Amino acid sequence: MMKTTIKTSSLPSRKFYFLDYFFIFLSSVEKNIIQDEVFNAFKILKQEYRLGESKYKKLEEVENPTLRQQQRYRYTFNKVMDECKEYGLLIEEEDHTIHLTEEGKRLLLQYRTEGIRAFNLSVFRLMEDAHKAFRTLVEFLYEANSKGSGVLVFPHYSPLELHFNRRNIQTTKDMILYTESLVKKLRGDIERYLKCNVDLTKKNQELLKKITHDGLLPKSSSGRFDPKEYNKITKRIRDFWLTYFLQELYKCPYSMTSFDLWGYRARQIGVIQATESYPFINGKLVYPTSVVLDAVHSDDFSEIYHYLDGKRLFVHKPTLGDEEESPYKNKFVDTLVKGYFDLKRQVRYNFINLASLREIVCFRLKISMHTFEETLNEIYRLNLSGQLKIRISLEVDKLPEETSAMYMKHEPVMVDGSYRNIIAIDVAKGGPK
Repeated sequence: MMKTTIKTSSLPSRKFYFLDYFFIFLSSVEKNIIQDEVFNAFKILKQEYRLGESKYKKLEEVENPTLRQQQRYRYTFNKVMDECKEYGLLIEEEDHTIHLTEEGKRLLLQYRTEGIRAFNLSVFRLMEDAHKAFRTLVEFLYEANSKGSGVLVFPHYSPLELHFNRRNIQTTKDMILYTESLVKKLRGDIERYLKCNVDLTKKNQELLKKITHDGLLPKSSSGRFDPKEYNKITKRIRDFWLTYFLQELYKCPYSMTSFDLWGYRARQIGVIQATESYPFINGKLVYPTSVVLDAVHSDDFSEIYHYLDGKRLFVHKPTLGDEEESPYKNKFVDTLVKGYFDLKRQVRYNFINLASLREIVCFRLKISMHTFEETLNEIYRLNLSGQLKIRISLEVDKLPEETSAMYMKHEPVMVDGSYRNIIAIDVAKGGPK
């Protein structure tokens, strides 16, 4: 099913994935040419645009950042500057002053007049001119799972998800029991998703040996490890198996770091959909929402790049159209309603998590987050004017059982000018269940 390693260019190493960084760097250079002044403006805009672990997390303004924080800011600053120079957006003079090029000025103007989506597409084209990284990723996904539309599943289970309470995991033996239970679940997932049997015992021994060698676990099975290292150990276990799936099962020639970073960049363009969690599956999904072909014969696809060899990159971007009962409108509403009831069966509320519903609809229709958001906004406006057979209610609240950690893993959905987190659908007017 997925044994062939494709022969494409490598993915260049990069250290950040929010494309907004390009805008805030260019904005910082627009008013300053001395690097330290550009850096100070960059830090302010980084806070203003909430570019951190999550864009949707309220970042506290750091008036007196620690030396380590300053170093991290400077590191990101330098990486963004290097990439801006690579794409011809700015130049650095011999005296180390920084100046925007005409292309850099054009992109800034485009952001302000046409918005973030148009700006990101322009940055995407500069990246693709230089590296063809997005084509590389899309073609890899289809090669890795040619029978499954390029969908890759990366299962992962925390100790809690396997019924191991953190308080009861204190020794090497406890951690071994968790990894053995994890291996059993992963073997089942491999049989389910990849239709093959794989013995993971040796791999698990290799993992435990490495963690022990690095001093995170005592050599004695009864030895207690430092409780402060718990998160580091479980992350090492998670990353090991995610990398195993990517490189050994899916035969990906790239590191997990490069795959993730370019994958999330691709998600912002609408080329790939990557989600850290998916309802009904313990794990992340990555799948293409685009194709690389000579031509397509459907209005549902939009060309965003033309390669020198004649191939073109088309994103799947269906639109509602002008017809009152367009096929895509009916298909989207039907998928939305069915996904809503699939999720509602698991809870006792009428409202369910909108981000989870988005993941279901995106996967079933193979559309990007942006296409989902644009379509939902149009559908919601029809809902407000009474033109739907269903009634949609959207709120900003969280569900009662959602923890802050769970909430921060989801990017909220912008509808009618506000971020919305939960949705309820009333089909009393008539509609699919």
